[in-house]
Amino acid sequence: MRGKKAKQLRVDRTAEREAARRKERQQTIFTGIVVAIVVAIGGVLVAVSIREPTPEDLAAASEGPSGGASEGASQALEDRPVACRADAPADGGTPKQGFSEPEQVLDEGKDYRAVIKTSCGTITADLYEDRAPETVNSFVFLAEQGFFDGLEIFRNAASIGALQTGAGTNEASFKLGYTLPDELEVAEDEGYPPGTLAMANAGPNTAGSQFFFVYNDKFTLDPQYAVFGKTSGKGIKTLQRLGKIPTLAPDDPSNETPSKVAYIESVKITTK
Repeated sequence: MRGKKAKQLRVDRTAEREAARRKERQQTIFTGIVVAIVVAIGGVLVAVSIREPTPEDLAAASEGPSGGASEGASQALEDRPVACRADAPADGGTPKQGFSEPEQVLDEGKDYRAVIKTSCGTITADLYEDRAPETVNSFVFLAEQGFFDGLEIFRNAASIGALQTGAGTNEASFKLGYTLPDELEVAEDEGYPPGTLAMANAGPNTAGSQFFFVYNDKFTLDPQYAVFGKTSGKGIKTLQRLGKIPTLAPDDPSNETPSKVAYIESVKITTK
């Protein structure tokens, strides 16, 4: 009986987390964005604007037939295998605590890189410490604290080719404890090509620890997310491998939870 109760408790908790994820899903990376959908009318491609979802829309989307995530959906979330036949890291799924502010950790004149090991391969990214110094300083500080180690890539926004991670609870609603100014120079100059690392946000100057990788050329949104690094070559191939992981409900665009768990196993910072 204890085993059954413990299993049911896990299912219930997973249901609560998934409901919260679905409710907050639109509030972190896409707040204020108008999505363009291309449809064919008489052989002509027409862009149709879709309004921003209201709180009522989001609440309705977060509810299953009985007012919450169904037990079957929750069990599917609980039972997801690790992607790319990898093993879960020892600290996988462990919630991370926030910080009141980042320490100043960048040394002047050094070139910073991040070696991000994931379940599906390694991403080596050049960090833009000169063009986005506050963002890079925060990222390096958090990496040196081990904050990212064991977190999930909890969202695959396939419609724009973005993979989101960096939430201490693996939920978009996670708040780090401090926010960063939007350093938009790189985004304004270069946009968001494949291999880009950029900060997620819930509006202007609200970025914290959550960030996203761009894995194809579908990310054509306006420059409102601070770009702080970029990978290439093997790093992009790893991102594309991660981007091929289907979501739990491929026919439901609002459900962007990957069907397999991909972890950020570690983030190591190097300099030269």
